Amino acid sequence: MKVGIIGSTGRMGAVLTDLILSSENFDLSGGISSKNSREDLENVVKESEILIDFSTPIATFDALEVAVRHKKAFITGTTGFSVEDMVKMRGYARSIPILHASNFSLGIQLIGLLLEKSANALSDFDFAIIDKHHNRKKDAPSGTALFLENQAGRKAQIVSLRLGNIFGEHSCEFASENEVLTFSHSALNRRVFAEGALNCAHWLVDRGAGFYSMRDYLSEKIGV
Repeated sequence: MKVGIIGSTGRMGAVLTDLILSSENFDLSGGISSKNSREDLENVVKESEILIDFSTPIATFDALEVAVRHKKAFITGTTGFSVEDMVKMRGYARSIPILHASNFSLGIQLIGLLLEKSANALSDFDFAIIDKHHNRKKDAPSGTALFLENQAGRKAQIVSLRLGNIFGEHSCEFASENEVLTFSHSALNRRVFAEGALNCAHWLVDRGAGFYSMRDYLSEKIGV
């Protein structure tokens, strides 16, 4: 499968590039960064079967416009989109398959399911999310923290910390007068996110137009 990377010189883009170059199942059709021209973007999209995007909201929509024109599947792990951005993205999904996820790790997705399943039982507990990332991350709270809050179906006290080179650590804490329950996850490297994105790419490329999530992927793959 020919994969084009949007945000190829970023931290995630670099990990994704290395994985594709060492893979027998994927070929790198090209990469786009802020230094590339519109013509470069057009060429990479045309040569790709699917685009994987870890960039910025502006760069994501620049690439999406071209992907729609050439009918190419699109995966984005970019965060920081506004409500209006997400409405616009869903509009593009009427023409091509788009999968958006704030976190591609299996562990985070499973915690999300646990939060959803336990929401009623923990409704009387205080709820907080500790959101840790490296000190270059721009958005706070992170997309992952907002995803976890949404899965719980209620507002959380979110504490966002930007420290050193932390890849991603999230702790969901529920407390009553008598006990504390904690769901936590730590990413040990960025490879976990890149591998998750590539697994989704393999699944998404033959789907029809629509807006997909990691939940859709996992529902079919492992029945959750």
